Amino acid sequence: MSNHLTQHRIAAALAAATQPEGETPWHLLLTKPPTTHAEVSSALALRRMPDLWQFSGKSEPTILAEASRAEIVHGLARRDGYLAALDAAAHIIKTTPVLPTHIDTRLSEWEAGPSLALTFHKDPAAVHRFAAHVGTEVSERPHGKGSICVETIGVTESGVRFEAYTLIDAPVPAVAQ
Repeated sequence: MSNHLTQHRIAAALAAATQPEGETPWHLLLTKPPTTHAEVSSALALRRMPDLWQFSGKSEPTILAEASRAEIVHGLARRDGYLAALDAAAHIIKTTPVLPTHIDTRLSEWEAGPSLALTFHKDPAAVHRFAAHVGTEVSERPHGKGSICVETIGVTESGVRFEAYTLIDAPVPAVAQ
């Protein structure tokens, strides 16, 4: 989860949000808002399984309130992830000696956090220059039929994972006579 998910920030987001009708008001909930993947997932999963509500010891309005609050926390964490990836992309663009032809920001649901995919169109030399700049190794691997992926993988100083790569045509095997 995001490093920026503080109870104060969550409280501000909840104060700005409109709570769905029929739920226990958020300020009356006895539990603190969730700040971990497990806590958010648990609240969201319980809402989807009404057959288990009787075993939770909580009322339906409370279960629904905890789930809607968890959705807001989930949204905050996702925003933080995207912003971290965009900040890392901006830093790369400002500092790299060779510009990629394309940058994708990616965000897995939770643990893996944000990542960047930098593409250098049919330019293995650019991948090598980029890798030298960020201090990573370059590797090559087969990619589909007739292509080779030249790539480097690493983590920015801010902790955002990246993959920089290009695809090139594989050498045609010599025909035996």
